[in-house]
Amino acid sequence: MNTPSTDYINYICSLHGSSYDDRVEDTKPGSADWIPGMQADHKSLAAFQKELEEQGTKLSWSKLQKILITGGRWSTARSREVQELYAKYKIKMKPEEAVKRIAAKLEISTVSVNINLPYEKVVYDLEDKSSNAKRIDRWRAKRK
Repeated sequence: MNTPSTDYINYICSLHGSSYDDRVEDTKPGSADWIPGMQADHKSLAAFQKELEEQGTKLSWSKLQKILITGGRWSTARSREVQELYAKYKIKMKPEEAVKRIAAKLEISTVSVNINLPYEKVVYDLEDKSSNAKRIDRWRAKRK
């Protein structure tokens, strides 16, 4: 079943077009595949973010990365490591505790951990909201 979130993730991934996997291509300055002045095989997140903005879709760098990770279009050593540890820890503990444990183990922030995990439920703040999200918005408006 496609939800507004999966449709949105698929849409953004289709606009990105290419995939990035640092095991295949590592074009960071100083890496084995880096050639000064040469174009990478994939779009950088910054270039893609700018391209989306020009089309009227404004997404933060972290949300964009998380969407591409969820859609299977972005893979780095860090994202794979975080996802592996999360799969291992979430069996034994609550998701929040797993995120904290991973952050401590890798010496990174919990925000960095969350950015490198795919969405499990929904993408928040979509323009096209689900009926439940609309219902919650109406309830919150009445409450104020």
